[in-house]
Amino acid sequence: ISNLGKIVADTAPQLDEKLGPKYGDVARTAARSMQETAARIESKDITELGNDAKEFVRKSPGLAVGIAAVAGFFVARLFKGSGSQE
Repeated sequence: ISNLGKIVADTAPQLDEKLGPKYGDVARTAARSMQETAARIESKDITELGNDAKEFVRKSPGLAVGIAAVAGFFVARLFKGSGSQE
């Protein structure tokens, strides 16, 4: 997540030039959020992460199922794409 945040932050000046400062600011805000999230995740141990995940599923079961479905779709696309390059 941290690396993705850095990539988004590095792209922000290009967005400023091509689309305007409003879009660059959105990218910078998203990058900052990703980097802060990565820092929070890295500061926790596996037990805390598991407990946080359980609590999230209890509070928002529909959203959890939706996220799992999207993640599953991307994983399936990843494996489908890597298998077709033979």
